[in-house]
Amino acid sequence: MIYILEGPDGVGKTTLANEIKKIYGKEVYYLHLRVHKDMKLWHTASARLAIKKQAEDRIVLLDRHWPSEQCYSYIFREGPSYDPTELYYDLKEIGTKYIWCLPSDLKQVKDNHIKNRELRHEEYYDIEKVIDLYYAHWYGTETKKLDFLSSLAPLNNKFDFIRYDMLTHGKDIKKWISTILI
Repeated sequence: MIYILEGPDGVGKTTLANEIKKIYGKEVYYLHLRVHKDMKLWHTASARLAIKKQAEDRIVLLDRHWPSEQCYSYIFREGPSYDPTELYYDLKEIGTKYIWCLPSDLKQVKDNHIKNRELRHEEYYDIEKVIDLYYAHWYGTETKKLDFLSSLAPLNNKFDFIRYDMLTHGKDIKKWISTILI
């Protein structure tokens, strides 16, 4: 199975990935994606690699993918550099699941980012608007943008989107993982 871990900075994506790797060991292939000069090429190539690893019976974890481009690009650039519609449907066809890492406490998420940027390097200093976009897409309250991700919203009623809340699910993360991973 391919799982794409999504959400703003500091919501438990990497912690969740590390716990999955600890439980499943060498069965897991993990790739953490960052900003790239050609996002379409980067996302397409990483999807192809994920499909190859899936064919080897590996659990594939992509830490960030095209939804991050859809959210972060509106805040830090002029908008998405490409339309991920075809990529989404290709990944959906093979059963890819999106784990939308989004704690229920919005203020806690924003406070976590402030604390994290004091402790470690954070690529972006202020992500408050990014956090708001992730919440808006999950609940379907984002109506300003006419991009592909907005067309899928609300994500909370999509079969291929699963929510992970580090504040609640993180308390018994192993149990949560065992109910989600197939």
